[in-house]
Amino acid sequence: MARDETLQSGGTEYSSGSERMLSAILNSLSEAVITVDRDHRISSFNRSAELLVGIPASDALGKDCRHVLRASFGLAQHDCPMGDLTEGGVPRSDVDGTLVRSDGRIVPVSASWAFFEDDAAQRLGFVISFRSFEEIERLAEERKGKFPLHDIVGKTPRIRQIFDMVDVVKDTDSTVLITGESGTGKGLFARAIHDLSPRREKPFVKVNCAALTETLLESELFGHVKGAFTGAVADKIGRFEAADGGTIFLDEIGEISPALQVKLLRVLQDREFERVGSSSTLRVDVRVIAATNRDLKSAMAEGQFRRDLFYRLNVIPILVPPLRERKEDIPLLVDHVLKRLKRRGLERIKAVSPEAMRCLMEYTWPGNIRELENVLERGMVCARGRVLSADDLPDELKEHCRPRRVSTMEKPAEREAAGAEETESGFKDGEGGEREMILRTMEQHRWNRKDAAVALGIDRTTLWRKMKRLGLT
Repeated sequence: MARDETLQSGGTEYSSGSERMLSAILNSLSEAVITVDRDHRISSFNRSAELLVGIPASDALGKDCRHVLRASFGLAQHDCPMGDLTEGGVPRSDVDGTLVRSDGRIVPVSASWAFFEDDAAQRLGFVISFRSFEEIERLAEERKGKFPLHDIVGKTPRIRQIFDMVDVVKDTDSTVLITGESGTGKGLFARAIHDLSPRREKPFVKVNCAALTETLLESELFGHVKGAFTGAVADKIGRFEAADGGTIFLDEIGEISPALQVKLLRVLQDREFERVGSSSTLRVDVRVIAATNRDLKSAMAEGQFRRDLFYRLNVIPILVPPLRERKEDIPLLVDHVLKRLKRRGLERIKAVSPEAMRCLMEYTWPGNIRELENVLERGMVCARGRVLSADDLPDELKEHCRPRRVSTMEKPAEREAAGAEETESGFKDGEGGEREMILRTMEQHRWNRKDAAVALGIDRTTLWRKMKRLGLT
């Protein structure tokens, strides 16, 4: 057999047959895989990379990866994500970030990269693989068509745990209590539980318990008969009757009065009630889902909420985390909201700039997802270009992310020699102030070093080195 012609790339020899085999393997992968030589020149670009980046391999091969891969990964201050091949770069896996396609659209991705080395441990290049979270979500929906949470996106462990819980309870009639801050999407999860349940063809009736006075709320829940009170000119069915066979969602359940709590307890226990002004007992078959942003245990301790009612409601508890505790979901949420706004006819913004995305990731979001939706809708209306920039964001976001982060590519020795404390990241002058800031940030983020590093604007390894120096390990 004739020997294959020998090729050289980046100091490593390959036969043409081996190269063809490698190309076939790479093109069979669903992940985007790109290899780069020591000069940052792209040496291979598989079909999945063509689809993800939006350009053919012929336009990428031989080009500087920093001009082709417009990507942002956490604290990286450059586009080509592996860092300096000789000094700063380290292998990484499952690093979350965003990638700007050739058409300007930003997609959330997860990336992993590793280095090629010769026998003398000299780096010859690297390989990087991308997974689009859009594609992950699409495949997940195909595999789990029985679980269509169309308006809920997220990939953080806590959100996935809620997805799993919804999947478990959807086929039961157990009462569910959803808690969480205002704007976190509690109503979406309530709707999802109903839509996935055997009751999906029956009514889903929502009641905002904080929007009505005690008398009006009682009439709204249970109905009334003609003459029951001034203005009751005809019989009226209540929301429980309207939801018969389906689900009733009692939003802001923590706001109902003690007297009404007693009547609600009876409905939960016996599925029986009387209309206001009537002595006839009615029975209904409903599933109850309640939600609140109040701490009901504290309300019980203060005598404002009945313990027996709480335990009737709290059969299946679901706690929805605030957006500041699931910031990794922000790129996914931004893309989801922009698509939803587009369906409403708002198409001015096509993408969000990396700098604006950094501001969105750093903001604390007291209004949670509802506030994020409002910010993006405002951007759709008021932005000056087709890409939402940091200057298009509201003042409170711009004020929050105005200080520029110190580049993580800067050598630690150079920074220490200059005596520069990270005042731009919020550190106080002096070691004591720095220790206090790191300690407070770690406590705020439950000692999650990755999240704390993002909040401080430094790399995780830099944070670990500082913690060791300051005795916080």
